[in-house]
Amino acid sequence: MITPRRSLGRICGAALVPRVRPAVRRREIPASHVATSEERESAVSDAPRRVSFGEAFVAVDVTSRAPLYAQVIAQMEEALRRRVLQSGDLLPTERQLCEGFGVARSTLRRAMGDIEARGLISRTQGSGTRVEGAAAIQHHPETSHTLFELIAASKREPSTDVREFSWTHADADVSSVTGFPIGARLLHIVRDRYASGVPIASFENYVRPDAVVFDEETLTRGSIEAEFAGNGWAADRIEYKLTAVVLDDVLAGSLQMPVGTPALREHRRSYRGGVYYNIGINTYHPINHSITGVVDGMDPARG
Repeated sequence: MITPRRSLGRICGAALVPRVRPAVRRREIPASHVATSEERESAVSDAPRRVSFGEAFVAVDVTSRAPLYAQVIAQMEEALRRRVLQSGDLLPTERQLCEGFGVARSTLRRAMGDIEARGLISRTQGSGTRVEGAAAIQHHPETSHTLFELIAASKREPSTDVREFSWTHADADVSSVTGFPIGARLLHIVRDRYASGVPIASFENYVRPDAVVFDEETLTRGSIEAEFAGNGWAADRIEYKLTAVVLDDVLAGSLQMPVGTPALREHRRSYRGGVYYNIGINTYHPINHSITGVVDGMDPARG
């Protein structure tokens, strides 16, 4: 005899229908406890999509200098950006992910722990790993949007740790990097930028004295570009150059990545009325940040 239990809710498993219907006729199960065919179909259609490994991922490159766990994270970020993975999807099982990526369980768990800490996934015992959150902060250097604004727009909390705020005079090394003349008095600033506590970038700036329109405390609450723009130093020309670097011990600590990890660096010079007043030497997190763009009007004939 089948005994109904209120805590089980309405019975909707299609496989149980042949057993349940006779019990309903004998009034052993109240009809109100049995889902209709429409409700059963709805329950199936509302079930989360289980993503197969091949839909979203490929094996890691064991010859790459990038750590294996970082490659796993990068693939997860890319799948989110391409919307191969969407909120609510279920990832393959741990065993399937280990076999597919070709990594040890400890490597996978390190990567998944990082991804979970950033709110991109949630893991529940017995239910699997579900996709929850957003991808890396996407930055378009040719636009006027600041990284601070982009973090806020992603529904994450931007914050800044100002590690250096002091006056200096440009020596030969600083002059060669910044373009300011040797002996020039400059404000040297080093800041780390976070999105809800997750490292996004490390900024180093050299600013000429008459463009210093802020104090150290102000930079903990907003972007340096916004301070320039709001105080008569809005840039009318930006020159930028992107280069590849490997993280030294200082930057690795700031970005919370292993020493030697490859990363992207931007040298960004700001001008106002022909006056060069600021350079930003920005090193971006190799996983939590990405630079994107679109080229329109391409000539197909040029190949």
